[in-house]
Amino acid sequence: ISQVPSRPPHASSGGRRAVSTGLSVPPSLGNIAQPQCAQELAGITDDMGQDPEQPMEVVYDEAAPLSGGSKLLKHHQAQLSESPLAAVLNTPYHAMAWLRTLRQEFGSELLLMLFSSQHLLKGMASTYVGAPSSFLYKGYGVKGPQMQIFGGVTQLPWAMKPMIGLFSDAFPIYGFNKAPYIVAASVMGVLACGFMGFVPGHYFGVEVLVMCFFLVQLQMSTCDLLTEAKYAEKMQSKPKYGPDLMTYVWFGMNATSLLATITVGPLMEHWGYKAPLILALPALASILLPTTQNCLEETPQDKEAVAERRAQLFEQKEACGLCVLMFVGTVFLTVMAIMFEDIKLNAACAISVAVIMLIAFSLVLKPVIAKVNAFFLIQTSLGVSIGGASFYFYTDSPEEYPEGPHFSMEFFTSALGVVGGVCSLIGIYTYQQYMREWTYRRMLLVTNLVLSVLSICDVMMFTRMNLRLGLPDHAFVLGASVAQTVVAQWMWMPGVVILSQLCPKGMEATMYALLAGCHNLGNTIAANTGALLLEALKINPSGDKGESHQFDNLWIASCISTVMPLMTLIALPYLIPPHKQTDKILSDDDRDATEGSLWRRWFG
Repeated sequence: ISQVPSRPPHASSGGRRAVSTGLSVPPSLGNIAQPQCAQELAGITDDMGQDPEQPMEVVYDEAAPLSGGSKLLKHHQAQLSESPLAAVLNTPYHAMAWLRTLRQEFGSELLLMLFSSQHLLKGMASTYVGAPSSFLYKGYGVKGPQMQIFGGVTQLPWAMKPMIGLFSDAFPIYGFNKAPYIVAASVMGVLACGFMGFVPGHYFGVEVLVMCFFLVQLQMSTCDLLTEAKYAEKMQSKPKYGPDLMTYVWFGMNATSLLATITVGPLMEHWGYKAPLILALPALASILLPTTQNCLEETPQDKEAVAERRAQLFEQKEACGLCVLMFVGTVFLTVMAIMFEDIKLNAACAISVAVIMLIAFSLVLKPVIAKVNAFFLIQTSLGVSIGGASFYFYTDSPEEYPEGPHFSMEFFTSALGVVGGVCSLIGIYTYQQYMREWTYRRMLLVTNLVLSVLSICDVMMFTRMNLRLGLPDHAFVLGASVAQTVVAQWMWMPGVVILSQLCPKGMEATMYALLAGCHNLGNTIAANTGALLLEALKINPSGDKGESHQFDNLWIASCISTVMPLMTLIALPYLIPPHKQTDKILSDDDRDATEGSLWRRWFG
């Protein structure tokens, strides 16, 4: 686990969804100090007089203005007088020289492993697997509220990352901590995806479909966690080149995700819902080759080393206890959702798990960490999702919902997805340029209020007011999603930064996994409570003919899902520290995440 935030694909940001389409804000570059990819790749080399077979001499300009801490890689003969046309034509040379530098510093094995695990698996495969999920549930006649519960369950492996990390560290297989777990998870994920892609849906029930999606997400979360741990270790050994490695990881991930987003809509439109699942198989299986070739560069540990490492881990009793507690909670929610299709029961279970996690984390963790965790868990859980119902609202045919917008699969998945991805990058850029010096309180207050105001667009859409004003559905949704996605990205970024700031030295991996996992769990809780809200308002679309009445109260659900997260702003001065986003919250001497906790005060 590294301090690089990891957000599961198709998971919402703080429970808020862009234009309530059910499409989530696409995974952002995620790096706290966002690399400016264009600047990183620019100015690397001028091939005039450079022998392509010789290593390129590169130096870092320490005095150059840094964007988010990222150092600009420059050749000693910077092409200051190069024309714009020459700069464009030389871009491939710059990129190749930059990749050659990364290979020299980190090795081809690591770059190949990251290409497979981050670019192909987390970037491309996650999009191909996630996009058809709602359409497959619709084929089973799953109602909107139940669809949300199934969607929340399939994302629970991302909340299991703390336990996966603890287990792989404490119990190596044949002395290896990472490779055996990656292989085991990948075999299950590939088989599950192949089963969904090739076996006709009438041969298995929707519960089997949910379990298959769960196994695919388990593969992605396991591979993401264990490869992040490896490149975090490499970056610590060569911090000067850390921003460049992060650029490689996140630029490639977003590029492959964008490529998949562009193609997934036409694929489903012309070849059916299962075509993306079949196309995802090579990307899912690609991780097996570099793993079995030991591109992770693991060396087998003897029994003494394993015992010593295990003892060190179990010294962190409170953190280990939280890992186990979160794992038990996620397994409990998974079993309940698959075995019982009772909306009220699943919502009650989700709320119970949220309360238990809130109490446990608040008791065990240092007050400043506990307060921030409580704020984000509560706000994420209160951001009740209505994505299951809005999916049917946007995609129902004229026979099913005559008054609806009738978006095609191509528009709903590819067009909105591409706009969301581009706007997410715009949000990152504008945040980096204008908002990174703001305090956490100011950032969270402004973004929450602005996003709530923009959510009026959802209400206009669900009441069909946009048509009465002469605004076409497609243009209105695209325009609204631009603003909402940018602001949602602004709201997400300070959460990423502050979570990373709350990881004491020596416990960075464990604490970040716990805090991020708790946030991911909040998204599942929001899905379950949102399903209860939809059922209470009698919003149960399932793709049946003539179901217009099912959407009569959808605008009310949208208003409630917008207002509820604002309630946490009352506690903003009490739970969020007054620091700027560029300030340290914990001192360098803070190495204990439980020091001063209520548990320590009461029981010593």
